[in-house]
Amino acid sequence: MITIRMATAAAVMTLVLAAGASDPAAARNDRAPAPVSAPQTLNDGEAYHRADDAEQDPAELRMTQALNDEIAQRNQLAENQERADRAAFEAERADFERGVAETTQARLAYEEALRRAEAAQRQWQADVRACEAGDRTRCSTPGPM
Repeated sequence: MITIRMATAAAVMTLVLAAGASDPAAARNDRAPAPVSAPQTLNDGEAYHRADDAEQDPAELRMTQALNDEIAQRNQLAENQERADRAAFEAERADFERGVAETTQARLAYEEALRRAEAAQRQWQADVRACEAGDRTRCSTPGPM
């Protein structure tokens, strides 16, 4: 059985090589495509068509309408919740941005006050050194508090 398969494979290779193709896969791809038939749709035996309302079961129509109304109501509730969530998010974001602005202003004010205090301390230290060196005009300056 194996020898028959090997002999068949060898014969196919010989035919492929004799046809001028060096790659068996390329030889298979060179064949003309099979003619395309009309597209087949999968049909499980039922084709949908909407019957007139008069032909439909009134109980089924009521149930369908009730389900559609419930879905529409849920969609409206979800939309309302999304709107409320978005408004709450925007309000919290505005509070956060206001807090960031206040914190930034406070930090800038602190840094400015610190620069002024450091400058005043440097001036006072210079006055003390000058006073100790004998410049009595700078001795009357009060120190930092």
